[in-house]
Amino acid sequence: MYKALVSNKKLMRLLHYVPKNAFDSPLSPDKKDINELKNKDEIIKKVISPTDKRYDLDLESQFCRICFYTGSRQLQKSYNNSARRLQDNIYVADQIYNFDVYVHVDIDNEDMRLGWICNTLNEILDNQQITDIGNFRLAFSSPIDKTPDGFIGYKMAYITNSLQ
Repeated sequence: MYKALVSNKKLMRLLHYVPKNAFDSPLSPDKKDINELKNKDEIIKKVISPTDKRYDLDLESQFCRICFYTGSRQLQKSYNNSARRLQDNIYVADQIYNFDVYVHVDIDNEDMRLGWICNTLNEILDNQQITDIGNFRLAFSSPIDKTPDGFIGYKMAYITNSLQ
């Protein structure tokens, strides 16, 4: 999953490049791909986090970040004809994966970056086969209420089936 995010050039540009004005596109051919930059490892570590890392986001932080982590896991239900009721299927579960997108307010005011990043994330994940995990489907999405000062956020939760 980490590789799917980091290898997407469009997503990495959206997360890293800060607009100078409303017409300054992070996808401009004038800007280098993140993988071509000398400090790419630092950039990737700053903008993609496999944990819910928010403590370093503050008013001075002029960047965007995606935090991803596992959410709840619930056994799937199946109908048992002989018992005439739904029962837990102990062999298959639904696993939720959370993706929290944080964007500095000043960046979003310039080019609506939050929506742009969420749409790109959905293009990468929704109904796509992610290696070793399975097909992702968007389960729900909603604004994040308690974000660090100076940031807006949006949670996107994807569900996939996993065998026990």
